[in-house]
Amino acid sequence: MLFVTAGITYAQGTPSVSINDITINEGDSNNPLIGWDFTLRLSAPSAQTVSVTVSTQAGSATDNVDFGAGSVVVTFVPGQTSSPLTVFVIADTTVEGTEDFFLNLSNPVNVTIADGQGVATIIDDDALLLLNQTSSTRGVAFDSVTFVAETLPIITERNFSSDQRARLMVFAIGTKLADGEQASLVTASAEDSTGTVRPLTVESARKVPNFPWLTQVVVKLTDQIVPGDVKIRVSVHGQTSNPVLVALKAQ
Repeated sequence: MLFVTAGITYAQGTPSVSINDITINEGDSNNPLIGWDFTLRLSAPSAQTVSVTVSTQAGSATDNVDFGAGSVVVTFVPGQTSSPLTVFVIADTTVEGTEDFFLNLSNPVNVTIADGQGVATIIDDDALLLLNQTSSTRGVAFDSVTFVAETLPIITERNFSSDQRARLMVFAIGTKLADGEQASLVTASAEDSTGTVRPLTVESARKVPNFPWLTQVVVKLTDQIVPGDVKIRVSVHGQTSNPVLVALKAQ
């Protein structure tokens, strides 16, 4: 019987180490400490023990107020190529906006530093916000069937409904929908250029996979809306979001 084994191919020279960036959901004060993992990676396994110091650095987030500050030495044993590092976010119910802090690598032993800074972006989930495009009041919005961005038709044959009304997909932060809570808790409206506000039917509201701070909300448009730039809002748990502009056309 022939046995075949695969050995580890070690770095011929000194490997390099990198750290990733992460996006974090702040959470609520009823669960005040939430651990999130950065990952340190070597470019190749080393035959030597490798170590590097990792230290937190405040950005717009404040150390020991928004996150747990400190410094630690991370060690890779021979053959190891990755190591998780848990940092703790300190949750609260204060509306603060998006904040960030950093993890910096220093004091490398038997390794060089390739990417020496990881960025942690803390998404504040205490205010209900619809995502808007960068440096714009226009919403991040798509047709839920075709995934086409604005300008979107109100009436369309390109979906699976009998009413031919387009379904608009927008994205919200801070809905705080617990597991099992229904989309019926979420309401939505559209304000057209005449100032008329019309309710929209919310057909689904679910967390986006791998982004627990983000909720995908799908609403059914109504042909009573005057085409043009329309302000979309959502409401849940007594809060109403910021308005985001979405361009609509008749068909």
